[in-house]
Amino acid sequence: MDGTPLTSTPPRTPERRLLGALSLAAAAALTLSACGGAVADVLGRQPDPRAATFATGADGKAAETLPAWVPDGATEVRVKQRPGGAEQIVTMRAGLTDLPADCVPVSAERPLAPHPAEGDPTDFRSVSTLRADWWPAEVEQAATVMCGAWWVGERDGVLYAFTPERRTVPVS
Repeated sequence: MDGTPLTSTPPRTPERRLLGALSLAAAAALTLSACGGAVADVLGRQPDPRAATFATGADGKAAETLPAWVPDGATEVRVKQRPGGAEQIVTMRAGLTDLPADCVPVSAERPLAPHPAEGDPTDFRSVSTLRADWWPAEVEQAATVMCGAWWVGERDGVLYAFTPERRTVPVS
């Protein structure tokens, strides 16, 4: 016996070189694949292409990312949208009193429920499936105002807004 443990590959052998080459190839494949992008997202090296941040509501509306009801003076605006879908989550520093008059309080006549511009309301989710570190789980259920199809609620000087998404997506 040469003293090499059975669980190791001796240095400077074809097997060791092959293991090294395979390791480099696997790392390159991971970096170039969609999984590599997910790893980069988790590590914070790459921004999420579906998320955006704006200094003010006016900036987000100018970028055609935010709806008209968002107060121009809102600050620290964050938005995330479902790729290929309608669901969005938005947070901003603003108050319910900053919302326009066409945003109406939730009531028996206007309950907290999906109110889509088109489609059957029962085909829409009532809980966000989007995730972001700035979006508390199920905060949309605490909404007290409807701004069109948007559910809006306030917590500690921050507005949380959500648009429901369809449960099924029609294929054309």
